[in-house]
Amino acid sequence: MAPPSACHAIAAHAFRETERWWGRFGDLKITSAFQPIFSITHRRPVGYEGLMRAQTDTGAPVSPPDAFRRARDVPECVFLDRLCRLVHIRNVLDAGEDTGWLFLNVSPLVSIHGRDHGSYFAELLAEHGLSPNRVVIEILESAIEDREQLVPAADYYRDLGCLVAIDDFGAGHSNFDRIWRLQPHIVKMDRNTIEQAAQQRQVRRLLPNLVSLLHESGSLVVMEGIETEEQALIAMDAGIDFVQGYYFGRPTSVPTEADASFPDGLCDRFRAFATGEALRYRRELRHYEQVFETAARRIAAGQPPQAACQELLCLPRVERCFILDGDGHQLGDNLMAKRTPDPRFQPLAEARGAVWSRKPYFRRAIAEPDRVQVTRPYLSLTGANMCVTLSIQLPTATGPRVYCVDLDWPA
Repeated sequence: MAPPSACHAIAAHAFRETERWWGRFGDLKITSAFQPIFSITHRRPVGYEGLMRAQTDTGAPVSPPDAFRRARDVPECVFLDRLCRLVHIRNVLDAGEDTGWLFLNVSPLVSIHGRDHGSYFAELLAEHGLSPNRVVIEILESAIEDREQLVPAADYYRDLGCLVAIDDFGAGHSNFDRIWRLQPHIVKMDRNTIEQAAQQRQVRRLLPNLVSLLHESGSLVVMEGIETEEQALIAMDAGIDFVQGYYFGRPTSVPTEADASFPDGLCDRFRAFATGEALRYRRELRHYEQVFETAARRIAAGQPPQAACQELLCLPRVERCFILDGDGHQLGDNLMAKRTPDPRFQPLAEARGAVWSRKPYFRRAIAEPDRVQVTRPYLSLTGANMCVTLSIQLPTATGPRVYCVDLDWPA
């Protein structure tokens, strides 16, 4: 336990004015804003992020990065970081917010060097009667080159009973290696992620897989920077747990649910959005499924593959048709559509004798015979392009066969 002066030295620079706490750092006045973080499932705020607001004595605003750049050395950086947390805690408690999480940012420098300046945070929480399990410590790990330095810091807050969050995942140096090492309870995805997902189909398609990987690593996921309904729907479709951004609530001086309500009808609009996406996908594929199934049944009945697939190979998205045995081995060459393949991937083009038993389109066809299976878009090994594969297992005189067709599906 740090000596009493550890907290008192910081508290001497905190003042109350018109029911709001603020702190003094040089010529800067430091106070708080709180932005709600919503659970999509619960449709209500489950926490608030404490945000620094700084201004000079003349009233000129100063951004948080610029405020920290005014710190002349590590001790001053530690002081400013601790002062911010003190002001946030006092303001949130004075507002009567006594159930949700309080997300507090910790400077990367302080994460590493704070312990060299005496224990502080445990005493701060105890002095204000704030349970550690209500606090989420956000560590901006992308600013630290040596990932090993952050592990003890994360362990310190975890041992106190706080939740640990990695902030701005996807920016800078962020990668899954750091997630596995730090084992955060929560990962906050960089706001550029949702912006890119709204602009690029490829990013949007990959986002659910990224969220799934974070879930499998043991972390809940917050999507930051949501400013439009379209972005909110994309986040919901990706399986995001929590959302934060202007669309759901702007930062306010007092954290109250009265100022942060889940948008009316958003869940209903999401159902329509998800249903519409699925319908558009199936509608575009319907004709391909019909022509493909006809061709497959003709081959199974004994018609030569080239003749049976003639109409199918003329359809605009079709790339190749191929046949697998019951163990996933390809029988014969690909039947190619009449278009020039990418010569850079020529070593992958020859597929006679390849084994495709690992592929979902094969496994699903084996599990549900006599029914056309449709994959989601994925990266084709034979052409290194995005494709969709249709497959169906049918009986033949020489055993079960799985008939397949690859369709080009641009990102």
